[in-house]
Order: sequence, then structure tokens, then C-alpha cells
Amino acid sequence: MSDGRRKLSPEEIQRFEEHGVAIGDVLAEARLFTTVSGILFGFLLTASIAYTSQLPGVIQRILLLLALVCTASATLMFILPPLYHHLRFPMDQKQRAQFFWRSHKFLVWGIVPLYAGVYFSVFLALYSLIGAYAVILATGILIVPFIAYELRKVGDPKELG
Repeated sequence: MSDGRRKLSPEEIQRFEEHGVAIGDVLAEARLFTTVSGILFGFLLTASIAYTSQLPGVIQRILLLLALVCTASATLMFILPPLYHHLRFPMDQKQRAQFFWRSHKFLVWGIVPLYAGVYFSVFLALYSLIGAYAVILATGILIVPFIAYELRKVGDPKELG
């Protein structure tokens, strides 16, 4: 069932309120993600305008195109929570709960193309330096955050007891 038709129960609405998350917190997260993806997109757009004719191969052009599409998609996903907030302002308690739910989905789905855009950008930068070995190094670099995330609870006193 889509979230547009999903009815929030009073208990679900209460849970959002109990977590102490304010609309400003969600908008601040969206602002951070928008800034990161926007800066990367701007850099890639500048590179595509200024240096596309100097990119010698098809692979570099494809990597640049993929990076541009991914970062543009991420940037657009990250501006959806503030846009949604302004279109629905002012909001009652139920609409605030819907805002939290939908904004969370927008931000999570935006992380996917942002991560892909960073990957393609790193791959493009490394490809011009080391050639085909760039895929191995770029993949290795971007796997590190996943490993760190999985190891986050190792040695945590809360997890031992």
C-alpha cells in the first residue's frame, strides 16, 4: 500500500511525537544532503561543460554522464522534504507524522543515487590516472563505509550485556 493512502493510527502518530524529532531536524538533514549532492553536481556540471571535449574516451564520457544523472537525481530527492513542508504548511499532528514518514523515505531513496554519483565520480577521477584498475580502487574506497557501519557495534558495552 502506498504511503499516500496509508492511514496512520493514533499510536503511530504518538510514536513520532515521543521520539522528540522536530520538523526542523528533518529539514536540517535534508539541507545537509542537498548541500553535499548539490556541490558534487555543480562540480560535475562544470567539468562536463568545460572539459567534455578533452575527455579522450567513451568510458570517461559515460562515467561523467552517469555521475551527473545520479547526483542530479539525488539533489532533486533531497529537496522534496522542504518542498513538501512548504506545500502542506501549516500542518496538524497527523500531517506532521506523514511529513516525517515521507521525508524519511525521500532521504533514504536519495542516498542511493548520491552514493552512486560519488562512486562514478571517484571512478572517473581514478580512471584518468590508473586506467581500468580504477574500478577496483573505487569499489574498495566506497565499501569502507559499509564495513564501518557493520562494525559499529563491535566492542560496544551495550551489546555485550
